[in-house]
Parts: sequence; C-alpha cells; structure tokens
Amino acid sequence: MLTAIADDMTLDGFGRVAALPAAATHVPWDGPAVRVVEHPAHSPGHAALLVEEAGVLAAGDMLSDVFVPMLDDFTEESDPLTGYLTGLDRLAGLGDRVRVAVPGHGDVAAGADEVRARIDLDRAYVVALGAGRTPDDPRLGPGVEPGWEWVADIHEGQARSVARWRGRG
Repeated sequence: MLTAIADDMTLDGFGRVAALPAAATHVPWDGPAVRVVEHPAHSPGHAALLVEEAGVLAAGDMLSDVFVPMLDDFTEESDPLTGYLTGLDRLAGLGDRVRVAVPGHGDVAAGADEVRARIDLDRAYVVALGAGRTPDDPRLGPGVEPGWEWVADIHEGQARSVARWRGRG
C-alpha cells in the first residue's frame, strides 16, 4: 500500500520535515503565531494548529462534515473514546477564538457557530459509539454526500471494535 501511495505523489520533501520540540506550545518560526493544541484524539501525538490572529484552526483529522471521528486502536492501556472526547474538549476550550476550522477531509467550517456544531456532532458520534448505539449522524446513511458512502463501513468496523473492547473483561 505504501508503494501505491508513493507512486501517486512526489517525495521531494521526504526527510525535510522535523518534529516539533517536545511540549511545544507554538510553532517555532518567523510567521504568524501558531498555537499547538496537542490532544489524544485520533492518534497519539495528534494536534490541531490555531493561527491565533486569524482565528483559523487546522483541525487535522477532526471536525469533518463528511468523515466520522476515526478512533485510535483499542488496547489494554488505551481508551480512544475518552481520548477523542478529551481532544474535542480541548478544541471546544478554544471558544470563539476559532472563526474557521479546516478539517483534513471535507469542507471548511466557517464561523464560531459552525465550528461548535462540528464539535457537537463529533461528540455525539463518539458518545453513541461508546454506548453501543447507532449514531444519528448525517455522515452516515442515505443522505451522505456522493463519494463518501464508504464512511459507513468505517463506522461499522469501529462499532465492532468498541463492542470487542468493551467485552474484553
């Protein structure tokens, strides 16, 4: 699979990207102030970036209007449901400072109200998944944007993973 991806993209920048220093709170550069909002949602070390003056949040793989929250793997030590909710709490804690959210997938959320609505939608999905309920979510079901029907398969797989994890002991 990696080879197939590499065939479709240039690797000119490979090896030129450096990780942020541990516990970085801002991107260390000469550009505008960009706050690092690290959180345990989606995957270990995941973070969102807030361009503070502009109020633009690069949300990473969160707050999508077409893609349900993707949880990290369930392990004995890891509870990705709680981790995702913690990440949403951190994004919600930014409040009205966020005027625009740019998700990794889907459309931009314009306006503080739409950003809060995306946080609420992701939270409702994770809570329903954790409770073993089918979420009432526009990203699933017959009204899904064309081309994104496969998201229902992701949801079904996550629902099975949650059920196995909950029943582990």
